[in-house]
Amino acid sequence: MQKNERLLEELRGLLPEYMAQKRILIGGRKNRLIRCINPQHEDRHPSMSYYQQAHKLKCFSCGASYDIFDVIAMDYPDCDSFPRQVKKACDIFGLPFPEDFGRGDRAVLSARAPAAIRKTLPAATLPAPQESVPQADYTALIEEKIKTHGLGGEYFEKRGISRRLCEKYRLFQADGRAWMPVFEDGKCICYCARAISDTLQPRYKNSPGPMEIFGARYFHGEGEGGALFITESILDALSAEECGYQAVALCGAANVRKFLELCRANPAAANRYKLIAAGDADEAGRRMNAELAKGLRAQELSCGEIQLPAQVKDFNELLMRDREVLRIVLGLSADADRRAYEKTSAAAAVGELLDEAIRRASRDACPTGFPALDRVLDGGLYAGLYIIGAISSLGKTSFVLQIADYIAAHGTDVLYFSLEMSRMELMSKSISRLTYQNDPAAGHADAFTARQVMRLRQDITPERGILLSNSIEQYKYEARRLFLREGIGDISAADIRAAVGEHIRLRGCKPVVVVDYLQILKPADPRATDKQNTDRSVVELKRISRDFDLPVLAISSFNRENYRNAVSMEAFKESGAVEYSSDVLLGLQLSGAGEPGFDVNAAKARSPRAVELVLLKNRNGVPYARIEYAYIARFGYFGEGAVR
Repeated sequence: MQKNERLLEELRGLLPEYMAQKRILIGGRKNRLIRCINPQHEDRHPSMSYYQQAHKLKCFSCGASYDIFDVIAMDYPDCDSFPRQVKKACDIFGLPFPEDFGRGDRAVLSARAPAAIRKTLPAATLPAPQESVPQADYTALIEEKIKTHGLGGEYFEKRGISRRLCEKYRLFQADGRAWMPVFEDGKCICYCARAISDTLQPRYKNSPGPMEIFGARYFHGEGEGGALFITESILDALSAEECGYQAVALCGAANVRKFLELCRANPAAANRYKLIAAGDADEAGRRMNAELAKGLRAQELSCGEIQLPAQVKDFNELLMRDREVLRIVLGLSADADRRAYEKTSAAAAVGELLDEAIRRASRDACPTGFPALDRVLDGGLYAGLYIIGAISSLGKTSFVLQIADYIAAHGTDVLYFSLEMSRMELMSKSISRLTYQNDPAAGHADAFTARQVMRLRQDITPERGILLSNSIEQYKYEARRLFLREGIGDISAADIRAAVGEHIRLRGCKPVVVVDYLQILKPADPRATDKQNTDRSVVELKRISRDFDLPVLAISSFNRENYRNAVSMEAFKESGAVEYSSDVLLGLQLSGAGEPGFDVNAAKARSPRAVELVLLKNRNGVPYARIEYAYIARFGYFGEGAVR
């Protein structure tokens, strides 16, 4: 696989860095010779060189050659296979190891030529475990110079570093340089010797090999906890400590991987700190901060980032300019999580509440066209989830469609999702209702049913023809803001969200959303139960109403056990999270439902039907109400008031 080949090539190129960690320098402009690492070769005169183009070490005396994976196999006996060697290299350098590495990837495995031919090589070339190189110890050198020159010095004073820290970290001046040693377990393992004068070259004359991390002691045991700033230079770490904060120095932006390995090796300590990346305000520092954040996230550790004032490069520069400003900057970063959390308190949100109250005060409710219902709902529909339920054939769709038509006719867009009836059926129901309302004949004898609208006969009387024509023209005018979307089991709550967003983009206004009906929305997960899928749909409709700040009116069916019972929240129990997620919960029932001797079929056969709308829940208003309606099922018309 090309991806794995690129990874192998990248790892092979890291051989000089790996050897540097072993305190063996290879490559560079001089490409110095080193003693052969083949333990079978007693190399008294250095005879091994690094070949950059091949990314290999080769001994011109014994003929042995090694890439990074061979060296890892020597250093880690448990890495006895090529995939294990690659994984170890990835772990060392903080790179992701492909979980599918080597599975059926013959090209990658065959590219590992040394492993394939190892058995045929001379015994002298076979890698074997060797003793680890002892860690450098510069303690005697440092102490001798301190004895001669003393601790501290004018340079550190000018840089704002106190005598106290000079004594704590054994800082001193000697030979025209500021010496900053790095100690581990009481032993100096490396040092930074920085030129005090710009004329002294080189600017840095550090100990041989790579620098170690200054302040690694913070990761001993379980750590000390609190904020820990991660700086590039020792001076920056000292500047943070001057202000009372903990800090480590990578001693160069390139040491990010070494710090990540330190965290990985000491998870108990790392998890106790609030880590804050504090690279210099330049490209290298920004890259360091980004690499730290990425690497720490991979270990599930959070990482903040310092925000320095403009025109300030690093901590020490700000310390010299204004110590108090640095203390404030460090404090803000160290305390950022707590301050952000405190902003989530109710008291902090009062201003937000007032802004929202003012915004809502300037926005009217959408009246439903039913005065008694509007009074109960404090003027009509507001942003939120409204759910209305009823038994089958009681007129749920007719009732909601009448509300939708009224809202659209009075200037508000309505986006109606019909998952059972076609657009033509809904339009025919609306026109049928208009013919009933517009019919002046006694008993509304000339009105058209929905079926008659869809199957228009040629032999109708002139009076009926005029009635139908006028009603159609009225519908064409009033339905300009009504948008019907039909589907059967192929519209999900996610599809509704996308359609609402598209409607707002194209129309420039928020619609009232109608879902007819809830139980036949496309399941979010075909393997889940009906109840689980309905739960998810209800929650998503609630999110839509909240995220877009608009009313969502959804129809829900009742379970069969409630056909003869009075409407209650129990009727919605099989409808998922309706009871808990809805803002307003309404139920339609035949008058007399639940009373002794009630006959549901006889009640349905009456014309008009006596129907009651029961308010079961209202999150922000009247908690319970009962409103009477006369339902003309033949023409899909609801009239407010008791049947006479």
